[in-house]
Amino acid sequence: MLRALLAASDLSSRSKPAVWRAVQLAQAQEARLGVLHVVEDDQPEARMHEEMRSAEALLEAQVGSFGKPDKCEVFSRAGDAFQIISEVARERAADVIVLGAHRRQFLRDVFVGTTIERVTRTAGRPVLMANAMTGERWKKVFIAIDMSETSAVAARKAQALGLLDGAEVSFVHAYAPITRQMMTFAGVAEDRVREEAEREFQAIRREVAEFIRGLGLGDLSYGARIVEGLGALAIVGVVEQAKPDLLVIGTRGLSGVKRLFLGSVAQELMGSLDIDILAVPPTE
Repeated sequence: MLRALLAASDLSSRSKPAVWRAVQLAQAQEARLGVLHVVEDDQPEARMHEEMRSAEALLEAQVGSFGKPDKCEVFSRAGDAFQIISEVARERAADVIVLGAHRRQFLRDVFVGTTIERVTRTAGRPVLMANAMTGERWKKVFIAIDMSETSAVAARKAQALGLLDGAEVSFVHAYAPITRQMMTFAGVAEDRVREEAEREFQAIRREVAEFIRGLGLGDLSYGARIVEGLGALAIVGVVEQAKPDLLVIGTRGLSGVKRLFLGSVAQELMGSLDIDILAVPPTE
C-alpha cells in the first residue's frame, strides 16, 4: 500500500490535477503527503525567499480546497526542479511522485528534456503523471505489457501500492502480425493467410495468458486485450477507444545517446496521452 507520496507543483494549471490526485490517494490510503514547489535559485536571495513563502501560501490554500489530509506538509525548496524533486522523493521515501503533464507547445511538443521526463528517467521510483481534471477514484485501469520483466515489475508495483483496488483492470498487449504480412506479400492464398493469422493470434493469446498468470497477482480480477500494431501507436489507439482512467507502463531507463536514438514506448505514451499515467522503473 501507499505509505508516502510526493506531489510537485509549479503553480500552473497543469499542476492542479497532480495536487488533486495526490490528495485523493493520500486520503484513500492514509498515506503521508508532501506537496513541493521548487523555486529557481539564480536570483537574489530575498526575492527567492519571498517566492517560496508566496508559493507555500498558494499551495496551502489549494490543498485545503481539496480537503487537506491529516498527514500533509506543504513546503518549497530552491534549485533545479528535476534534481530537487528526485532528492526530496528519496529523503521522504516517497512511494510515488505525482506530477502534472508536461507543457504542450505548438510545433515544439517535445517530451524529452521536460521536468517530468527527467524525473521519470532518474528518480528510481514510480512517477504518476496526472492529467485528469478531477481527483475521482480510477474506475478503469489499463496495464501495458510486452512480456518483459519491465512490464511485469510495473504490474506488480501497481497492485502492491493498492492502485488497482476497486478498478476494472485490463492488460493490453500490442503485436505485429508478421506471419500474415509476410504471406500476403508473398502472394499466398487468402484462405491460407487467414488460417495462419488465426494460429499466430492464438499463440500470442496463450503467451499473454501465461505471462499474466506468472505475475502472481493473487485474486486480482482482470481482462486482457490484444491489439494489432506496433509499440506506442497501437496502445494509443486502444486507449483513445476504451478511455481508461489510468495507464500503467514500465520504463527501461534508457539514457544519453541510446535514449535519443532508440526512443521509448513509455516516453511516447507520456508525451501524447491525456489520461493519468503511472510510469514504473525496472528497479528502485
